[in-house]
Amino acid sequence: MKIGDTLDMKCRFCGAHEVELFLDLGDQPHCNRLVPPELESVKEPHFPLRVGFCRSCSGVQIDYTIPKENMFSDYPYVSGTTKTLPAHFAETSARLVERYGVARGALVVDIGSNDGTWLKQYAPYGLQTLGVEPASNVAKLANEAGINTWNKFFNEETAAEIVAQHGKAQLITAAGVFFHLEELHSVCRGIKNLLNDDGVFCVQAIYLGGMIENIAFDQVYHEHLCYYTLKSLNFLLNQHGLEVFDVKVVPIHGGSLEAHVGHIGARQISNSVNELAADETAKGLGKIETYQAWAKMVWQLNHDLVDELKKYKAEGRTVYCYGAPAKGATLLNSFKIGSDLVSLAVEKSPLKFGKMIPGVRIPIVDEAQVPRPDAYLVLSWNFIDEFLIKEADYLRSGGEFIVPVPKLRVYSANDIANIEA
Repeated sequence: MKIGDTLDMKCRFCGAHEVELFLDLGDQPHCNRLVPPELESVKEPHFPLRVGFCRSCSGVQIDYTIPKENMFSDYPYVSGTTKTLPAHFAETSARLVERYGVARGALVVDIGSNDGTWLKQYAPYGLQTLGVEPASNVAKLANEAGINTWNKFFNEETAAEIVAQHGKAQLITAAGVFFHLEELHSVCRGIKNLLNDDGVFCVQAIYLGGMIENIAFDQVYHEHLCYYTLKSLNFLLNQHGLEVFDVKVVPIHGGSLEAHVGHIGARQISNSVNELAADETAKGLGKIETYQAWAKMVWQLNHDLVDELKKYKAEGRTVYCYGAPAKGATLLNSFKIGSDLVSLAVEKSPLKFGKMIPGVRIPIVDEAQVPRPDAYLVLSWNFIDEFLIKEADYLRSGGEFIVPVPKLRVYSANDIANIEA
């Protein structure tokens, strides 16, 4: 298959057979299926990672679906490992409760609730909270922390069970999960049926506009089936009696779309919706040419980053990965960066210690147990400000951060003052 071909699929948004391939990242393993030591000699399965644009509805998506049960029944990522996310969710919770007058005792349902980090932030408001999380290991963490969590996939059937047991929800949230949904239309029907007449669904999803602006192709992986603009999100929701009535782009994860959604006609449409829609049109987010140009920038980044890492190697300087996030597996495998250029990945999550990044097989170790390298390749670039403050002493001692996105840049001690200011 070559760039410009029509992918053999129905569009996830509209069902048309008009999805044109514009970025092919090759066959890759499931990014979050970290390799344990006992499977070091066994090659993990690889699957096509191709991105297409629907000429009918402008929805951007990948074509190959790894079954959700294989990806999410056990999961190595937990939301509470950085300071940034809990703080972000605390701010968002306070804002939602105040703006919509969510009364004490009202039901809040979080879809893909992970370890309960977002739901914990509602404690001061006396709300009834329920998480729905398919990964048994992180659902267990949430329940142990006192956050009522169902270990299920959210869909139309699960929504009906919630209504039967708890009634309808005044607030439904979904952060970092709406692009994961294999049962996309069933989930939307479930939200429609679960939401109170005047209720609000708040969805936060990595914004395709930000991905284009930041060359953040590493946010493409098999778990992320769909990539949203306001236009494509609203097109999807409208099919199920829902609409975006307010929207903004928030800085989390390098730029996320925060859409406030209600039943069609239930709330007045904010100016922010028309303004962002106009901005998307001006930036060409509904045109295939925009994505074709973006793909060329991805391959230029490939060239520049590999050259930079080869320079460190030629100088005899060590480089480790700073973190082993899912997006890092996409970048490393797409650019074929292995342990010859980056020898280790350091982590703070015990769920990842002793395993290897799939495909490239870079070992993951406890960051506290290894000496510092000359430089870190920062794969979780979306938390770079937090990392610069946390690692100020390392940078002052001569260490460096190689940050590939949004623009290849090497940070040193000279950059600390700008962050602290």
